[in-house]
Amino acid sequence: MLEEDPQLQSVVDKLLAGKQSLKILEIGCGSCSHVDFGPRAYIVGIDVSEKQLERNTILNEKICGDVETYEFPPEEYDVIICWWILEHLSQPYKALENCQKALKPDGIMILATPNVMSIKALVTKFTPHWFHVWFYRYIFGEKLAGVDDRVPFKTFLRMSIAPESIKRFAKEYGLSIERFHLYENPRQKNLRARHWLIDAAWKVLAVVTKVLSFGKLDAEMTDLIVVLKKPAVTPALV
Repeated sequence: MLEEDPQLQSVVDKLLAGKQSLKILEIGCGSCSHVDFGPRAYIVGIDVSEKQLERNTILNEKICGDVETYEFPPEEYDVIICWWILEHLSQPYKALENCQKALKPDGIMILATPNVMSIKALVTKFTPHWFHVWFYRYIFGEKLAGVDDRVPFKTFLRMSIAPESIKRFAKEYGLSIERFHLYENPRQKNLRARHWLIDAAWKVLAVVTKVLSFGKLDAEMTDLIVVLKKPAVTPALV
């Protein structure tokens, strides 16, 4: 069960029920996967990092390339996964458009991304990369952070992946929203639980930010998981 979204696996299982085989594309596949598809899955992974691809042992096929520009076969994949990748792209909307073209009718797209309308995202966006590496090493305890193409990666956090922007993308391409889950990142939650001073400061910041942004920015709902489904017959775009 996925800590970030305990219901995600059951939603995906229901949407894919009855399919005997699955061709899956993992975008920015890195070195691990987050959804279980069982033995019926043939998994293709694409990443700009050869080192990350080498560390991923579950892939049946590996592509070293950029999702923003790579030419996928049209309507090729039953499932496309973008897990913590869109925030690292300079043109994430272009990547989403590329993905929807490669998705089969009746296929699903699984997106996991920061909520760009959260305080956490703003702090990430406007702090230097070296600070992110330091934070991962000395606060999260990941000693290899930033080494050999490991997290954290450079971030752009474009507004085109904001929650409302993703809803507009789905509407534009006739995709149904099967799951839309905003949540607080477990790492942030655990950090606040361990350090009362950080928790107190965060709560004050949350109130001030909500007031100053007229409720547009959120301290707690830091991340987003979305499942989109392509109709069995692609409708004509208006």
